[in-house]
Amino acid sequence: MNVAPASLHPPHDLTVLVTAVFARWRAAGIAFLVLRNYESLPRETGNDIDVLVHPKQLASAERTLCQAAQSAGYRLHNRVEFAPVSLFFFHPDSLQQIQFDLFHELAWRGFKLQDPGALLERRIERDGLAVPHPADEAVNSLVTRLMYQGAVKEKYHAVIRAGFQSHPAETAAQLTAMFGASLAGKLTAAVAQQNWRAIAALHHPLRRQLIWRRLTREPVNTSARWLKDLCRFAGRLRHPPGWTVVLVGADGCGKSTAAEQLADALRGTFHPNKSLRVHWKPAVFLRQRRAARPATTAPHALPPRNALVSLGLLVYHWIEFCVGAFVQFLPARFRNGLVLIDRYHYDFVVDPRRFRLAAWPRLARLLFRLLPKPDRVFVLDAPAEVLQSRKREVPLVETKRQREAYLSYPGALPCARIVDASQCADAVVAELTRDTLNRLAARQERRQLPPATGVSP
Repeated sequence: MNVAPASLHPPHDLTVLVTAVFARWRAAGIAFLVLRNYESLPRETGNDIDVLVHPKQLASAERTLCQAAQSAGYRLHNRVEFAPVSLFFFHPDSLQQIQFDLFHELAWRGFKLQDPGALLERRIERDGLAVPHPADEAVNSLVTRLMYQGAVKEKYHAVIRAGFQSHPAETAAQLTAMFGASLAGKLTAAVAQQNWRAIAALHHPLRRQLIWRRLTREPVNTSARWLKDLCRFAGRLRHPPGWTVVLVGADGCGKSTAAEQLADALRGTFHPNKSLRVHWKPAVFLRQRRAARPATTAPHALPPRNALVSLGLLVYHWIEFCVGAFVQFLPARFRNGLVLIDRYHYDFVVDPRRFRLAAWPRLARLLFRLLPKPDRVFVLDAPAEVLQSRKREVPLVETKRQREAYLSYPGALPCARIVDASQCADAVVAELTRDTLNRLAARQERRQLPPATGVSP
């Protein structure tokens, strides 16, 4: 579960939702267990709720989860097929976002680590929910982090140590099945010594051994998992789960502040490590030069360049926007990131003098119409006098002209919305957050809720 900043949206008790989900799963005969971070459930959890279900029950578990969330007042706004199926819900009143990860396979890049059926059979009932057997949880916390991240986070050290100490035979048997006796012995000894640096150093040999053992012992099943992963990646590439937001408006409208707070408010859906924050355009060419350039405080101080140079620069900028859309924006959207841009190429039409360009409005519109469209454009608007009181980089008459130009732009942008930027910052961000979550939910409804990949209902 991820929660939006408390300053914007008060915490919402998760007990009703989580309890309803677990109760419905039990009533439907769906075997499940919470893989980790279950100590504070059902009221709250860390970053998300990681649940293991049987592969044959994945579609039913997903459908039941959505029904329970809807009954508790939550709305599904995003669905992503990572290694687990990740489902994101938000509450319309609090705007709190909650993420459920439904694991149905425990594997690394298609190579099986643990058997989900065995973990479910050994699950332990605890305070109204099911949790893993200590040996299973210890091995899962160890090998999953090692295989994917090359290291084990400190918060899992105690769980791993306790599981290995209390159930040495079970943990050793599982590691041997995955990596062979030699590497399993080294890993067990390193855990006993709490030598986490030595454990991290084993991640490359462990990967190689896992690949070799699965290819030689389970070639058919491993190939089937690869094919399934390929289909999953192709689906995400065709319909990227991420979202692109552009903030525009005359100087003083609060684009930078709104962008920073919006990214924080949406972190329950779009993790910061997967997201991308962009000022004006993607930095593809001359990155160091752009990074060293000081902030502009007098955007109209220098005269525009001549028409020919301006044309060349306009084409140059278009190429950088085009390349950046595919090498930076698309990867972020593919991994379910938020691409958040303030200004963007609309400024070439509204305020070409800022970039010292002679006006080429028709050409600029034609060129940039060929680029991928953002999912949403927010035009932050306020009276010119309010904008001037916040920032006076240009004369009042220029502020008025820019404001009128931005207000006339949404007619050509079906994804644009005008937002009153004269409100307090929290009110502006709340409006942007609510609009984004509602539009994500509308997109999810258009995509519908397909059965989980490769799994029968």
